[in-house]
Amino acid sequence: MAVCVVCNQEMLTASSCTERYAELIDGRYKRIRWGALEGEPTDESCGDCGVDPGGLHHVGCEFETCPRCGESLALCDCWPE
Repeated sequence: MAVCVVCNQEMLTASSCTERYAELIDGRYKRIRWGALEGEPTDESCGDCGVDPGGLHHVGCEFETCPRCGESLALCDCWPE
């Protein structure tokens, strides 16, 4: 069982995280929903955190795209130190 540190829901069964914004190095950004970008499946749950299409990824998901730089949000340098 993996629980999201932000929404406290079980990641593989919750349809979406509840946190709508990411606080990055230069401000607050609206998070990108699963399936919103070209090439992402729109009929499958996320393979890492399990959210449904149109849902917000759980914090730390490797497939969430950073709304600031376009890279993986979990791995980019846009987070404040």
